[in-house]
Amino acid sequence: MLKVSKYTTGVIQTNVYFCFDDTSRECVIIDPAANAAKIIEIVEQQLHALPQAILLTHGHFDHMMAAEETAEHFGVEIFASEKERELLKTPEWNLSSNFQLDIEVTKFTALKDHDILPLLGHRWEVIATPGHTSGSVSYYVPLTMEEEAANAGLPEKERQVPLLFSGDTLFRESYGRTDFPGGSETEILDSICNRLLVLPPETLVFPGHEGMSSIANEQKYNPAAYLTMMQQKNNGQ
Repeated sequence: MLKVSKYTTGVIQTNVYFCFDDTSRECVIIDPAANAAKIIEIVEQQLHALPQAILLTHGHFDHMMAAEETAEHFGVEIFASEKERELLKTPEWNLSSNFQLDIEVTKFTALKDHDILPLLGHRWEVIATPGHTSGSVSYYVPLTMEEEAANAGLPEKERQVPLLFSGDTLFRESYGRTDFPGGSETEILDSICNRLLVLPPETLVFPGHEGMSSIANEQKYNPAAYLTMMQQKNNGQ
């Protein structure tokens, strides 16, 4: 069974997620924002887990400051969108220079839309969700066939559900800024409405900042859905 632990850190209070298998103790680290020493301590001393990969949802510095140090410590690969390559290595674009920092990530395995990462006994699906940045991606973890079969005999509260790590694209009843380099209001609305809100309603959403949500909740309350509807109405669709 997959479980998710969260650690919030850094100057912009970014969520670092540890998704781990409760049996094997293997884990995936999503967006190691800052404070590599603390991230390593959580993995080794609190979760007693063995990292398999580091996944970046996008290239802003507040989501990747600790990526290279953490990856080197555990001997694992960093994964990010190919479209984030320039942003990841350019302090002016990844916003680290705004805080008098010079942060970059240059060594990573490039991903593209629809890629599948076999991690923790699941198929992690890479969903391109541009808008916050041009190369933003979300990671969707559907249930395995075995998990779906096990759910059949369980009460709703005890069933396992799909997971979505949405970075700064989809927040709880909100969405990410689009006024940074590579940002686009049109693209982020399209990403949310046509790529994320179409996922199963029971999917749990783990965003890059603040609290978690569900696809069902965002279908009802996220302003992106309303704005898209109004745009379509104004365009006569």
